[in-house]
Amino acid sequence: MIAEQMRKLIAYNQWAWRRLFASVAKLDTADYQAERMLFQGSIHGTLVHSMAAEWIWLSRCQGESPTALFDPHDYADFTAVQAAWAEIFHKWANTVQWLDDAQCARMVDYRNTRGSGFALALVDIIQHVANHATEHRSQLTPILADLGAPTQPLDYMLFMVRGR
Repeated sequence: MIAEQMRKLIAYNQWAWRRLFASVAKLDTADYQAERMLFQGSIHGTLVHSMAAEWIWLSRCQGESPTALFDPHDYADFTAVQAAWAEIFHKWANTVQWLDDAQCARMVDYRNTRGSGFALALVDIIQHVANHATEHRSQLTPILADLGAPTQPLDYMLFMVRGR
């Protein structure tokens, strides 16, 4: 039952990002790159940060401990971000596809980007990935609305009722 819920969370996360991406795609480059009151400075920076977080947690689940997140300067535009993120979406979907409840309880040992060691259960990592993404989508949603590119509703309930 836990594994099935983790599959739903990853599927929901990707569904919600794709809905937000449809709004981001309507922006011109200046609005997309403009510095804003966001932790990562711009819509571009926030998207690259979010993508990098999903990648780094996936890497940790696979036994790797990357030492840095992605640099927004390495992605020219939203098209480049979307292309890179598509591969990460695919890898996450493959990772959770065959999970069982026992595997969800598996402890994942990793080092953070500063080299400190930690361990978390896989189930907690997956929940964190979904929660972290929700936080950043929530930061972007009002900005996109102000720019005339409002997002579609992103509620989990909508995903469960009609989004899958």
